Amino acid sequence: MKKLLLATTIAGLSLGLSAPTMAEDDQYEAYQASVDERGDSGVSGTAIFDPENGQMTVVVNAENAEGMSVGIHRGVCRYAEDSEGAPENLAFNKQPEFQCTPFQDGQSMTTIDISIEELMGQPRSVVIYDGNTITACGNIQ
Repeated sequence: MKKLLLATTIAGLSLGLSAPTMAEDDQYEAYQASVDERGDSGVSGTAIFDPENGQMTVVVNAENAEGMSVGIHRGVCRYAEDSEGAPENLAFNKQPEFQCTPFQDGQSMTTIDISIEELMGQPRSVVIYDGNTITACGNIQ
């Protein structure tokens, strides 16, 4: 049983997910994903997904991302630059499914119309851009 729990934990971490955390009022869970630097951009951070009433508040905190934009994409970061040969369900879609607000004071906060079940129902990524260049990426699931 311990080996299964360890393997499950490692699998979750390798996808960029962390365990859900309970909100203060214990009414719902918030989920967190790491957003990792791409290339030598110096941009990295954390995305928090807070579901409520069929919507999701997405808060992305990042260093060195002032004025950059954030998007939620279908697919995983591994295929962000090149989806050729990627399994269909993991291939990265370069068009954001949801566009988030640009960073101000190291934070982007946006409410999107998606439930936690839909968000976690297929592989998605949170991506930070400087123009058309991906500076950081994190797998949501």
